[in-house]
Amino acid sequence: MNEERKCILSYKWLLIAGFLIWIPNGSLQAIFPQFSIDLFAWQPVLIGLTFSIIGVLDIFSQAIIMPRLLKILTDKQIALLGMISEIIGYIFIAVSALIVYYPVFIIGMIFFGFGDSIFGPSFNGMISKSVSASEQGRIQGGSQSIQSLARVIGPIIGGQLYAIISHAAPAIMGVILIGVSVSVLFKKYL
Repeated sequence: MNEERKCILSYKWLLIAGFLIWIPNGSLQAIFPQFSIDLFAWQPVLIGLTFSIIGVLDIFSQAIIMPRLLKILTDKQIALLGMISEIIGYIFIAVSALIVYYPVFIIGMIFFGFGDSIFGPSFNGMISKSVSASEQGRIQGGSQSIQSLARVIGPIIGGQLYAIISHAAPAIMGVILIGVSVSVLFKKYL
């Protein structure tokens, strides 16, 4: 029974950490086009091209980089690397809003895209390993539900921060929430 309680606590903290990461991720996806238009006067073609580059980076990271990382790092270490990369990305994105310089924004999107692409698979691995084989479907379903909830809440919060406070506010929220998530994982899981 004690081992079962430990497992429940383990995946509970994992899900809390994931929720804190997925909120700003949902926010960024929602405000990205408007951010690009407002700050850099980008046209839809350039916005679409940027989304495509992020998609290619995602494929490259998961197909080429992730298998290499798995040979030398654990899921926990890869998740942490992804979270740190996302924080760096959000910092660059916030700075790009403050100085209105699109190359800084593109660098931020590359860091964010890389971090997000390696965090997802490693996080799912950590979730799977936190429960018995008979519980994996339930915990993965719960994880997807929490991710969906965060992707509903994130755009609402990010949109309000963007409109009321500043264009940089959603990225600053990302730095803060992912920083808290790293702290949660270090204290409770890693």
